[in-house]
Amino acid sequence: MKLPPLFLALAFFAGLAPAMASPRNLLLVVTDNQNWFDLGCYGNPIVKTPHLDALASEGTRFRQAFATVASCSASRAVIFTGLLTHRNGQYAHTPAEHNQRLREDVTTVFSKLADAGYRNALIGKTHIAPLEKYPLHFESKAGSKDIGAMAKDAAAFFSQADPRPFFLAYCLGDPHPNGRDGVAWGAPETQSPGYEPVSYDPESIKDPGFLPDTPEVREQIAAYYSQVTRADAGVGLLLEELRKSSHEEDTLVIFVSDHGTSEPGAMGTQYEPGVRAPFLVRCPGRKGGVVSEALVAFTDITPTLLDWAGVADPAKGTHGRSLLPILEETSPPGWDEVVLSHVAHEIYSYYPMRTLRQRRYKLIWNLTYGAEYPLPVDTFQRRLWSGIRERGDQTIGPRTVDQFLHRPKLELYDLEEDPWEVRNLADRPEHADRLRSMSERLVKRLEETGDPWLLKYRPEW
Repeated sequence: MKLPPLFLALAFFAGLAPAMASPRNLLLVVTDNQNWFDLGCYGNPIVKTPHLDALASEGTRFRQAFATVASCSASRAVIFTGLLTHRNGQYAHTPAEHNQRLREDVTTVFSKLADAGYRNALIGKTHIAPLEKYPLHFESKAGSKDIGAMAKDAAAFFSQADPRPFFLAYCLGDPHPNGRDGVAWGAPETQSPGYEPVSYDPESIKDPGFLPDTPEVREQIAAYYSQVTRADAGVGLLLEELRKSSHEEDTLVIFVSDHGTSEPGAMGTQYEPGVRAPFLVRCPGRKGGVVSEALVAFTDITPTLLDWAGVADPAKGTHGRSLLPILEETSPPGWDEVVLSHVAHEIYSYYPMRTLRQRRYKLIWNLTYGAEYPLPVDTFQRRLWSGIRERGDQTIGPRTVDQFLHRPKLELYDLEEDPWEVRNLADRPEHADRLRSMSERLVKRLEETGDPWLLKYRPEW
């Protein structure tokens, strides 16, 4: 049968439609060791973060977002797989003697996107293994604190003569400390040629409530703020290169930090300063300036990326779900709890913890509670903690040193009344029913996510 010309024309253009459609590109920006409250858009009146503040105004700012684990390599494994630490197998750091890596049966978002026709790049900090699970189509040698070189590599990646849509993981090395001696923060100009560091006056800084209010702490925070602002400048350079590439309107942009600061009570813990993180999403075609109260976690990042890429059933094989359906909602129903999971920071700081974080209450289960809590080396060897040891201080911020090092099996906190998690309610008779119900709920979630530690350990109430 001979088809009419109009039908043939329509069929021709229909066949071209997928090729002519705008690409759905992906940009994931990760800073290193940054507290959720250390951005202007999260209420910090001192630190300067104009580019991230602008990004928040153009998209959705999640006010209660969680890294699930406050350790660098382990957190990145969660980000790139959508699986909690106890299931993805990267239980601690990747480099050197730590030698941790993903399980053989785990697939990363890089592999899934490559299978979906994407070209991938990772610019900046890596701390991932094994590398064959992260297929990349671009080589970058830029240092993770050299924001100029990183932006230059991003521009080269954006302009590749390659018709495939792109996924770029842009992993800044700020505001991670530069070392363990002295203040051990700062932003040396030599690490980012051409960038003029911004300095902060320690006397103008109010310490966060989980640290002691001392000149030493304010000095460290001032130097840390300098690195936060440099990271923000790096984000600004990146977004300008994205704009110049003409891909600003077809690129989903997600910003997070891998976890909180290196100070005691943050990194390597399941306390709020460690696991709560900044989380911004700018999505083409969605309204900006949204502040969401949904409880979200880094397990949701991989499903969100895959959803934007058009991958069928994007949450399949993960412990998360896509955030795209709730980006314009301030209080979406059904987003009221997250599960957090920690195994170790370094191989010599093994201290498994599991946590159920709900809106008001938080339950932490310390599986090896009989052991002294092992601080991460970045915390243990830094001046703040060494000074506490040398002086014989009895407190570290609002906690006693003994309370920080020797923890009970179960910790239950009312975050409305006790935001820094100092008063454990687990032994209070009036909270017995809550403790039981949250413990049962936590075990159920751990069973659903394949936690192998349940073969030996169980919380008791």
